[in-house]
Amino acid sequence: MRAAVWYGGNDIRIEDVPKPRANRREVVISVKAVGMCGSELHAYEGFSKRRVPPLVMGHELAGVIEEIGEGPAPVTIGDRVAVNPAIPCGVCELCLSGRINLCPARTHVGIDFPGAFAEYVKVPTRVCYKIPDSVSFEEATLAEPLSVGTHAASVANLREGDDVLIMGSGVIGLCCLIAAREKAGNILITDLLDSRLNYARLLGADAVIDASTTDAVGDVVMEAVGFEKTVGQAISSAADAGRVILVGMLEETARVNILRITLKQIHVIGSYGRTDEDFMKGLTLLEEGASTIRRLITHKFPLDHVTKAFETMSKEKGTAMKIVLVP
Repeated sequence: MRAAVWYGGNDIRIEDVPKPRANRREVVISVKAVGMCGSELHAYEGFSKRRVPPLVMGHELAGVIEEIGEGPAPVTIGDRVAVNPAIPCGVCELCLSGRINLCPARTHVGIDFPGAFAEYVKVPTRVCYKIPDSVSFEEATLAEPLSVGTHAASVANLREGDDVLIMGSGVIGLCCLIAAREKAGNILITDLLDSRLNYARLLGADAVIDASTTDAVGDVVMEAVGFEKTVGQAISSAADAGRVILVGMLEETARVNILRITLKQIHVIGSYGRTDEDFMKGLTLLEEGASTIRRLITHKFPLDHVTKAFETMSKEKGTAMKIVLVP
């Protein structure tokens, strides 16, 4: 089969590699569409710490079940499925309590084993979810980033009428917007790029704000950028007794205003990944509003043009939102 094999930096090659075979409680999926994630762009640009080449990346996938290994399976040959790419152990205390996103033994499609930048991919049966009939394969690739947004909304414990401020109008910030829309009162979203704010308007933001000038306040503030400056802004923008949800992946130690957190009794909460329930909620959001949510998909390339896709993603950060590869 054909696969895009990453050898580090911007060295990614289309090669013939062995087609996977399903072992016990595994399936082989014929990949029909796979989204490209910002974390994969970081690898392509030389900044990834988790991915080790050579590697077939790709974890936002949708396709058709082609082979099923031994053992019980909730899917059958020919089913259209999307995949939750974080694989929990299923037996630790965190898994048994439903917090599979925090499983210390979890592995990830396209990081710890070959992913879906390929014609076929092998994954555990338990992480496959049937795609609603009304949702296309390309739309179904959005279930993974949407589930990050639904998890953030769950962690925030959104209440009816909460005013929500989202910092960052990238794909994850926009997915937080879509997920928060169900309960939020007004949703304000910030960014430095007008092109991204235009997407926020299309997806239902009540107001969009230039991040360099904002002094907005929210009952809930979702930080979806991952910079020390925006974390500080999020804390400064939280209302008294507000909740700050940190979704952006900040790897450095950050200086924040602890006194403000204490005096205003602000709750600062991390949000990572998604649970099974969050992933299913992402698919439900797609079923209910795919025609609107699909606006996140701005580009589509065949697998053979993966290098062009990465270059587009790198050079057009303001206008290239979600890029989808079609093997």
